[in-house]
Amino acid sequence: MYQSGNGFVPDELVAGAEVFVLGQNPGEEEEAQGKPFVGKTGRVMMNTYFPAAGLIRGENVSIGNVLRCRWQGTNNLPIGKTLNQAIKHCTLNHLSIPQSTRLIVAQGALALKAVAPGQTYSIQDWRGFLIPGGFHESES
Repeated sequence: MYQSGNGFVPDELVAGAEVFVLGQNPGEEEEAQGKPFVGKTGRVMMNTYFPAAGLIRGENVSIGNVLRCRWQGTNNLPIGKTLNQAIKHCTLNHLSIPQSTRLIVAQGALALKAVAPGQTYSIQDWRGFLIPGGFHESES
């Protein structure tokens, strides 16, 4: 839809994983390798946050991003209607939350927007809290 970099970065799904960490969008390293969370933010998560939560990549956690491609070859996000269309496209056509998932961790404001459309609070307001309910497709 708006891809202009090297390509699509699919989710990394683990059968039976009860946790799904959902990021915003891939960076340059993720796009180059075709894998989510392999860049700077991903390394911090894998080395710091995942061990603290007992999560092990490839074993008990699924990971992915709301958007699957970088916007115009940068780490910037599209804005307005273009962003909403991209979220809707990616969540409806590419995001597949496994049945085993019991907790979705929204890593960033865009991930919160995808899992809680219409939410009026910022990601800072929700930090550390649970939003009850299931996954909802993004509003346009």
